[in-house]
Amino acid sequence: MKSYKPSRFGGPVLLGLSLSISATVQADQFIGFGQPGVPGSFALESFPVYNRTSQGDDRAGANTVLAYFSETGFTGTTRDQIEVWGGAIAGYADTNGAKDSNEWGFASPNIGLEYYYNVIEPKSTATYASPDYFTFWTSPTLMVEFPNGNDDAVGFGAGSNRYAVNFSINNYVQYGKFAATFTPVGVYYAARNRNETDFGNGTSERLRGGVSYWFADIAAGYLVTNDLWLGVHHVYNLNNRSSTDFEESREGKIGPSMTYTGFAKQGVYISANLNFDYYHTDNIPYSNSFTMALVKSF
Repeated sequence: MKSYKPSRFGGPVLLGLSLSISATVQADQFIGFGQPGVPGSFALESFPVYNRTSQGDDRAGANTVLAYFSETGFTGTTRDQIEVWGGAIAGYADTNGAKDSNEWGFASPNIGLEYYYNVIEPKSTATYASPDYFTFWTSPTLMVEFPNGNDDAVGFGAGSNRYAVNFSINNYVQYGKFAATFTPVGVYYAARNRNETDFGNGTSERLRGGVSYWFADIAAGYLVTNDLWLGVHHVYNLNNRSSTDFEESREGKIGPSMTYTGFAKQGVYISANLNFDYYHTDNIPYSNSFTMALVKSF
């Protein structure tokens, strides 16, 4: 979430825009992510997010993409793999107190590229999740967002009529029944909006989100049954750090995490995080969120 500099503008319109402008600054990690998909396959991936603030503002949306996983990577073997995707975000935003804010919308058409490399391969004699099973994957990820054509000041999709780029290096490590997917740091840059935002006081401006970061995005857990991982998720967001028209804000979230693989034979995987706000700066409200990853391979 982002908060505009109150010394320049204020009011419910600005609040609505601040809640809507950061559709994909970062997406949660989930236990088991950071590994490649089925070689030579397609997958439909959806990442629903529901966020509610202490001020009664609700936001729900999902980045849904069609992805393709190559059969091999640069090594010519399954030790590495390339994933490409294209998709967009659809959702709903209700900013309490902002006129005409109860809106469904469309945001951030996006394409992406992720490269997976198995840095440490498990021993050929080790069975999955056995005490001597150890593996480590790393996967640089790049996503580019495109303008959505929305020039509204409130509602879902407001503030997304701009280009943006997102880069991170994701990692997956598993030792026996313990596993962690983690991104030490990620960076997101949102360019200036293609349209001006009218603040209703004779002032309008093309706003720029600028550079944001996220740190210690970790989903770690234990395989409690053959197909259920349970653990914890954490992330720390640094919003609007530089080259921005918005005031810097920070927030830290932590909570339980799970991944279920019981439908793996059908190519279906389900993950979820429940995030509680343990820290936030005074310029943004307390908030909690529920995030999911729904994947269907075919």
